[in-house]
Amino acid sequence: MSTREVAMREELRFIADKYGIGEDALRELERFCDGALPRVPTHRVDIRGTEHAVPAPIERKDYKERYEDIGPIGQGGFSEVREVWDRHVDRRVALKVQSPSRSLPEDCERFRQEVRITAQLQHPGVVPIYDWGELPDGRIWFTMKRVRGETIGHRIARLHGLRGAEYFQSLRRMLDDFRRLCEPVAYAHAEGIIHRDISPQNLMVGDLGEVHVMDWGLARDLSRDERPTASTASGTLRSDLSETSVRTRVAGTPFYMPPEQARGEIAAMGSASDVYALGAVLYEILSGRPPYASRPGAPEMPERIVERVCKGPPSPIEEVAPPEAPKELYALCRKAMERVPSNRFLDANALMTAVRDWLDGADRRARARRIVEDAHHAHRARIERMREDASRLRARARQILDRLRPFDRAQEKAVGWQFEDEAAAIEQDVLREEINWTQKLRSALNEVPDLEEAHAALAAHYAENLRRAEAEHDRPAATSFAALLEDHTAKLRADERARYEALLQGDGRLTLITEPAIARVVIKPYEPDSRYLVASEEKAYTTSTPLCDLRLPCGSYLVRLSAHGYRDVAYPVAIGRGEHWDGVRPGGTEAHPVRLLREEELGPEDVYVPPGWFVVGGDPRAGESMSRRRVWADGFVFRRHPVTNAEYAAFLNDLVEEGLVDLAQRHCPRRSPGAAFNGDAQLAYARDPRSGRYMLEDPEAEYARPVVCVDWYSAIAYAAHHARQTGLGWRLPSELEWEKAARGVDGRFMPWGDQIEPTWACVSGSHADRKHVMPVHSYPTDVSPYGVRGTAGNVRDWCIEPWRLDGPRVEGDVLQIETTTEEDDTDRAVRGGAWISSGDMMRLSVRYAERPTRRHGVLGFRLARSVTG
Repeated sequence: MSTREVAMREELRFIADKYGIGEDALRELERFCDGALPRVPTHRVDIRGTEHAVPAPIERKDYKERYEDIGPIGQGGFSEVREVWDRHVDRRVALKVQSPSRSLPEDCERFRQEVRITAQLQHPGVVPIYDWGELPDGRIWFTMKRVRGETIGHRIARLHGLRGAEYFQSLRRMLDDFRRLCEPVAYAHAEGIIHRDISPQNLMVGDLGEVHVMDWGLARDLSRDERPTASTASGTLRSDLSETSVRTRVAGTPFYMPPEQARGEIAAMGSASDVYALGAVLYEILSGRPPYASRPGAPEMPERIVERVCKGPPSPIEEVAPPEAPKELYALCRKAMERVPSNRFLDANALMTAVRDWLDGADRRARARRIVEDAHHAHRARIERMREDASRLRARARQILDRLRPFDRAQEKAVGWQFEDEAAAIEQDVLREEINWTQKLRSALNEVPDLEEAHAALAAHYAENLRRAEAEHDRPAATSFAALLEDHTAKLRADERARYEALLQGDGRLTLITEPAIARVVIKPYEPDSRYLVASEEKAYTTSTPLCDLRLPCGSYLVRLSAHGYRDVAYPVAIGRGEHWDGVRPGGTEAHPVRLLREEELGPEDVYVPPGWFVVGGDPRAGESMSRRRVWADGFVFRRHPVTNAEYAAFLNDLVEEGLVDLAQRHCPRRSPGAAFNGDAQLAYARDPRSGRYMLEDPEAEYARPVVCVDWYSAIAYAAHHARQTGLGWRLPSELEWEKAARGVDGRFMPWGDQIEPTWACVSGSHADRKHVMPVHSYPTDVSPYGVRGTAGNVRDWCIEPWRLDGPRVEGDVLQIETTTEEDDTDRAVRGGAWISSGDMMRLSVRYAERPTRRHGVLGFRLARSVTG
């Protein structure tokens, strides 16, 4: 029975005593464990010489005179260990006695030598011997301290079944136990004694944390003459083995023996031989398998293992250790297991010092990790909670303030203001929490400058801030965060570093599939020209679809798609740092094809907005702007301009021709200088007294101007009429369709970029004379990436949905187009700048809510329709 099996049986008996398990159940457990233990050769190899000296006889006595047998603890190939009761001092002790099959004179001499050397080693890590003697048949026995605990071998097996923090904590404790187990070996080396059979099964940690180096049966005293001495009648032990026999003996546990021991060069063995064995134990601690093991748990002939030890080194520790093992110990392990003894650590003390130095560094690392964990525990969760609280307060404030009109009393607005102030205070606390969190992480780096956990946390933090700063178009902040991210990224592992390096480098990828499958592609990067973003013709890149993982620098691009028989398509893309613009629709796995529309599918003033992702909201200076998010909108067609007076007058006259005179009058715009008219104000159009048809009073001036002073119901009626005439599904646009058509996909604040410039749109301050509505063809600079005109100024547009504080319905990141019945009189969404807008009111993320009966000199509308397929 191996020492490992002995320890297992000992542990089972201890558990049985503790919990009152009967002998029958105990034997069943022992049989079960016998089948479960891996059958790796941990027993000693003993290849003997031919002649051995026979020791002189001593006075023989049976241990049963003093000791009461309690029961077996374990049995090996050389001896049996039993638990006995010492009647002289009333205590339990362990008794080790030779097996009857190993009672040759040289075996007896080995036991005598074990007694002598073990008794000589007065160290807490060496189990003390109390008594010894010889049985009538010549076998040697001795008693020693009863040790309860588990072997390092058992703990290694359990260690490598753990993961994450549990693994690291257990590994740290085991390495500290390994350091303490080096101490008794170092003490023995200082006394001139080598162990010669160090293995995980001979290293034990007691129940109280004490450590023991067990089984000194092969120990050799280098400070004494190796010529054997006989046992005397008084019980004195002396060596009795010839020098020749020592040189021809190979004994030990094969996996852990050094090459000189495997070759039988006993005279060449010294303290460095034990260092090798300790290094082999460390190898198993780090890797979970002994050196030279071919397959875990597979039985092997000990002689074959010895042959491999003689032949060359085991598999490099780097190849067999798990990725989470501390790589700093690899070099220490390799040095301890050098093939040439002089290249190893001098003795166990030198090895122990090296392990202790590493543990000191590991302790600093553990302290630093605790600082990181405490920082996360104390701040990160609280930061998230505080952000959620602030968001809820702002939502409550908006619910209150959105219901109020500008002229309502300040007292009515005070509750909403209070919620806003509370949210602002919490957001300030969030900033302080983030500062405290980052300071603690930096203090961890003061302990261990290369602590990856701290660098990884700070890198993720600065990467998030970098993306946010770029999304908010805050270039100075983005530059600062990029520099901080670069500093921490340099300290990460290669795999983690690669992710952030791609972000810092700024390159991304573009995948693009079209219908038809082959289309001409012209990719033009947007570049500022006096702060106006222009698709660069000089840097245009021409290719064709399909495109797969085309590498492009991060930035905003206008992609032009063309194919014979199809209308050219503007397809803007925004490639973030390290991002892949893959065109995969939510719920899909492959790129969603961009369908090109044939010439006959589009009118001359129709603008096709292909399906895909775009950025919604995210403009902190835009009133009622939604939070920034990415949304998918299926393809749709948008009218380039708002509906004009000429188009609207034709609609009214169609109603007259159909005999719907009263309905036509109901939908006719009212004349207005800019105020609201909900009653029967003066009609904005003249009427022919004989035919009843509507006419523009100043056709030349009014013909191409957008129609205004129409309510939401009139806009809906016009869309339905136009749909019947054309046979196409024209309607009012969704609020988010409007935002995509106006902004493109990159989150810009204006159609042309981020600059607020009144001369590029029809707004307050764009012209010197009196402000008024302008023809739809005015201000060609007010144009979106798709070619939609007049979204920053001139007139605002009615949208189809009812107003919601959090915007239209989006499910699974996909915009859902909702229809609203005329019976629903809740507020409707309105989008766009107007001829009276100034400053931040021009921003495309600004949102308005109006009663559906509202008529105003800045309120018009335009049409949209969905594209299927």
